[in-house]
Amino acid sequence: MCPSDPVRVTAQPGPRPRGRTPNGALRALLEETEWTQAAFARALARLGAEVGVHLRYDRTSVAHWLRGSRPDPRVQHLMAEALSRRLGRRVTVAELGMRPGGAGARGGRAAAGARSGSGADGDDEASDPSGAAPRPWGAGDLTAREHTFGPGDAGDAGPPRNARARPVDVRLFGLARPSHVADQLTALTAPVVPPPRADSPPWTPYTLRLLTETVRSPSPRHGEVPEGGPGAPVPAPLLGARNTCTARGSRPTSRTGPGEVASVHEHARFFALQADRHGGGHIRTSLAAFLSGLVSTLRTGEEGVHQRGMQAGAARLSFLLARVYADEQRHGLAQRAFLTAAELAEDAADPDGVALARRALSSQAHQLGHPRVSLALAEAALAAAPADADPATRAFLYAGLAVAGAAGGDRRRALEAMARAERQLARAPADLTTGPESPSGEPVGTYRHAALLYQSSQMRTALGDRDGAIRDLRASLGARPADELRSRALCRAELAELLLSRGRLEEACAAWSSFLAESAQVSSGRVRSARARIPGLLRPYGRDVGVRSLLAQANPPSGTGSSG
Repeated sequence: MCPSDPVRVTAQPGPRPRGRTPNGALRALLEETEWTQAAFARALARLGAEVGVHLRYDRTSVAHWLRGSRPDPRVQHLMAEALSRRLGRRVTVAELGMRPGGAGARGGRAAAGARSGSGADGDDEASDPSGAAPRPWGAGDLTAREHTFGPGDAGDAGPPRNARARPVDVRLFGLARPSHVADQLTALTAPVVPPPRADSPPWTPYTLRLLTETVRSPSPRHGEVPEGGPGAPVPAPLLGARNTCTARGSRPTSRTGPGEVASVHEHARFFALQADRHGGGHIRTSLAAFLSGLVSTLRTGEEGVHQRGMQAGAARLSFLLARVYADEQRHGLAQRAFLTAAELAEDAADPDGVALARRALSSQAHQLGHPRVSLALAEAALAAAPADADPATRAFLYAGLAVAGAAGGDRRRALEAMARAERQLARAPADLTTGPESPSGEPVGTYRHAALLYQSSQMRTALGDRDGAIRDLRASLGARPADELRSRALCRAELAELLLSRGRLEEACAAWSSFLAESAQVSSGRVRSARARIPGLLRPYGRDVGVRSLLAQANPPSGTGSSG
């Protein structure tokens, strides 16, 4: 089997209990949403796609749940997220009525609003909704690129019997994030840190309500004019940000030195370069292990400038871990890692780091099809940036605002933000690179013309200017270093799809051929997804000789495929 082929895993049904009690709580919630059972199943499929899970549920599956069946606990978290988005308020897993003898047995709207006192914030988000011991699948249980759940697991509350369960902090599945930033890092890195070596991180719901505090709208700072003009809301700083280098009630037990800080930042540079060149799959485990090793220092380090430098370095590493998770389409974990990076940066008094994390959250929301949230986060990123932020950082933030504005349909604002990004980048040093040679020495926040051209192509695509997007993508490829294989491969895949949409089949095949050659040396979930789309996109042109040759290149005989 070719490594690029997804492995589909369907949970096997467990023994069906006799005399199931209809789930009145779930029925009441569905009535409140005014969704049909089929519409609810489609909403779950969309959320599953956000985290790389193929859900095959349909209206009959929902009917089973209403009669008392319970899906996999992780699917229950997706159900709560789908209902939360539809109703515009938080719906917890406890409200689904799926705990044995719980709300489902009582039924009615009163049960739908019931809360359990077991969780950190008044619900049971931090416990297994099935009532059994927590058993979310860990990173080491499968080498699957994609999990499949369908009607066959309607009565199953756990993974298949042959799955090797690794403990994962179940708070990653809900809103009750660990209160100490060091504990957040432990929860984020444990799924992929050996022993045993973990080959694939677990999936976690991408939760819009986790972003609420980031995009709240208080009064503007004194003397500040909000982006978008007077009267426009200014996103708030991250709430709960605090200096957490020492656990509450404990005393510092170690002193951080300048050598340790330098080592952390040097590791961040190395990991960033490897991610751009060969994809996050090659560095995921080692990056998580290094970051996990910083937890003790973050918890017990003595206050001071070096400890803040350590926190800033940990923020950069958490940012990179989030990029790796996002690249592997584990968007729930990526979201939480970006939020943790922002919190670490705030603790370190590093507003640049806060702005960059918010900018990344904006890009993630754009990628997942949430334009309003993306725009609010892009504005929040600019609001967090200090007045003396370097031009490259400001260019990066304005480019993100341009893409978000275009996705929201605001053409004027998008073009204006892109013009500002171009002016800011023109002021940056000409030799700015991503790596040790950059003036700041930082791998995160440095920005180059090739990256700006890529953002411009995304903006133009959102505005409907596909020919302009093609020009910008080709210019971006021409400006990128030859060793940035992952970035180049993704650019070529997008270019090929745009060319095909314009009817330029021969050029599209040439772009895809180059993409396949470069992606052979890359381990990246996004690259694998781009490769998997090729046969479907080219199916209507199957009689073309060039297409047949390309498809043979994309699907080599068994045993000769690439590891990308």
